[in-house]
Amino acid sequence: MNDKLDLTGTLSTYIAGEQAARLPQAVIDKGKTHILDTIGAMISGSQLKPGRLILEFVKSQGGPTDATVVASDLRTSLIYAALANGTMAHADETDDAHFPTSTHPGSSVLSASLAVAEREHCSGKDLIAAVVLGYDVLCRTAKALDEKWMHDRGLHRGSMCANFGTTAAACRLLGLHAEQIRYALAFAGTQAAGLHTWREELEHVDKALARAGLPARNGVSAALWAQAGFTATPTIFEGSHNFIQSFSEKAQPDEIIRDLGVKYEILDTSIKIYPAGQPIQATLHGYFTLVREKNLNGRDIRAVLVRLPESQAQTVNDRLIPDTSCQHLLAVAMLDGKVDFQNSHDHRRIHDPEVIEFKKRVTLVSDTELTKKFPAVRAAIIEITMSDNRHFQTYVDRLPGAPYNPLSAKEAESKFLSLSIPVFGPDKSQAILESVRSLETMIDISPLCTMLQKE
Repeated sequence: MNDKLDLTGTLSTYIAGEQAARLPQAVIDKGKTHILDTIGAMISGSQLKPGRLILEFVKSQGGPTDATVVASDLRTSLIYAALANGTMAHADETDDAHFPTSTHPGSSVLSASLAVAEREHCSGKDLIAAVVLGYDVLCRTAKALDEKWMHDRGLHRGSMCANFGTTAAACRLLGLHAEQIRYALAFAGTQAAGLHTWREELEHVDKALARAGLPARNGVSAALWAQAGFTATPTIFEGSHNFIQSFSEKAQPDEIIRDLGVKYEILDTSIKIYPAGQPIQATLHGYFTLVREKNLNGRDIRAVLVRLPESQAQTVNDRLIPDTSCQHLLAVAMLDGKVDFQNSHDHRRIHDPEVIEFKKRVTLVSDTELTKKFPAVRAAIIEITMSDNRHFQTYVDRLPGAPYNPLSAKEAESKFLSLSIPVFGPDKSQAILESVRSLETMIDISPLCTMLQKE
């Protein structure tokens, strides 16, 4: 690291400055798509256990009515709204994923941004700029850290770095100046917490909190403390015992400010096409492609062999959470002929004898060549053997929704409607969609937030 670099100061100046708002049209369009996608994740997540629990908890806390809790009749403080919306957005595996860092920026960043923007009556253009900024800061901070060093010690990079993305977005929407933002970033660092222990929890509650709800809450808190005059160490990224040094051995601190305003991390972020963990997306796409193109009956399949990059294979190998288990979801796919929000979240089927029997037909292995391309390319090889010994194989390296093969606006909107309509109905869901389509023309986003409430 170049000790002369003022990383915290440079980043704080950028967060407060005009350059962060000068977005190319392609980035604005991508920002709107990810905002819509994340709202869909919040709405659908409200129906799952993490969503139901956080709604009840926030309801019990009382307090001011400054911000909307999505898919509910609740209004609460900025901090609790961010906590609730973030937890709902990552209540399952529907939200977006940043390929280079394996983080989920949308669920935390938008949750913090919506709460602040609503109270401050910010414009749609302001909201888009803050969200894009949040992705940039979250993902760059993650790139600066030594992920392997952290992982080997049980530390989760994504959870920790999400604090910085949410803080950046909240600070910009509050209009803080650079010196205040220095302090807010310090508060983001001192709140940093993230352990891989959530992997052992079976109902996605701890994961929803750790990866999105808590970082959203922490970022809003950090920004509000700085706005209120709280002071802190102004050198969180380069001072004595700084954040980067504390959590890395082979760090790359310069990544924090590299290509700010030139390269946008949201462009390297995927939108999932299935309500399942990101490592299973290519597998399911390959499976359904073969079934459709070869006119196969899932119940007549004798064996499925899946090859994935090593870390992805480990992540989804026979997990006890249904939407993150490769074997379980392929068994469901063979039996139901589809994977949708309902059957991918049906915990009862984990113990279904028929599902258990079909799981035995699935073999998952790690592949050396696919591992070499990871994480830039999330590829999978799927081989299907039928009961009559016919054999089919496909290689998926152009996953729809990936940064290098993005969904069309129509495809992303279709996904949103599939998640929103069961909760809000077709008319209201379409109205939300149309509002986000024209978000950059909106003078005040408060009416959109009101629309996100459930009567």
